[in-house]
Amino acid sequence: MSTQGSEVKVQRAHKAFWELVKVEGMLALREPVGVIFGIGLPVFLLIIFGSIPAFRNIVPGTTLSAFEVYIPILMVTMLIFIGLFGLPIPIVRDREIGWLRRISTTPVSPTKLLAAQVTINLILAGIAFTILTVGSVFFFGVNVPFEIPGFILSIVLATIALFSLGVLIAAVAPSQGVGTGMAQGLLYPLLFFAGIYIPMQFLPGYLQTISNFTPVGAAVQALDSSMQGTFPSFIPLLVMAAYAIVFGFIAIRYFRWE
Repeated sequence: MSTQGSEVKVQRAHKAFWELVKVEGMLALREPVGVIFGIGLPVFLLIIFGSIPAFRNIVPGTTLSAFEVYIPILMVTMLIFIGLFGLPIPIVRDREIGWLRRISTTPVSPTKLLAAQVTINLILAGIAFTILTVGSVFFFGVNVPFEIPGFILSIVLATIALFSLGVLIAAVAPSQGVGTGMAQGLLYPLLFFAGIYIPMQFLPGYLQTISNFTPVGAAVQALDSSMQGTFPSFIPLLVMAAYAIVFGFIAIRYFRWE
């Protein structure tokens, strides 16, 4: 009897959680920053780059076209926007208006609300990854020998690292305005070191080194290797894991519900 009661409680908890995800997802669509920039912008750039004939030319020193070089960059760009804006800003907003404090008096704990926000943004990231991968292969004829385990591992670590950065912003930002300012301040350096302006292959040596030790540069490097059929080297994977641990530890240490 007690076992059945426990199973019923677990089922109710799961149902309540997914209802919360549904509600938060609907709220996210009302302020679709993560959807627009996390999915719309990379897809738009994919279409633009894929339609430019010059991007089909092989990049000197590689076997890849300029378009193929940009695919992992676009994937990381998507994570940057979701991690900086889609994830932390709604959390900071909910704390600023007192919603997290009020919800703590209900059966839905603030922790579940945070988990629901992370889940929504993971879904957005998964959709964007699928569109970028399938679109580049089936619509633009990209023929790259994916190293599947390395590709998946790179995506997972990159997502954890940049989502941890987003939760860190949510943890330390005292208001929505400050959180947005922090995200905007980090946006352009991260885009630069991800290679959205100039691919890393064209940067001076010292900037390539700096980029490789940023979470976004390491992510691009790992994704690029796996898309060329080679399991990523240990260093970029370790860099992403280290950032995820550090960002996550600081976020947990300083996160406030009120």
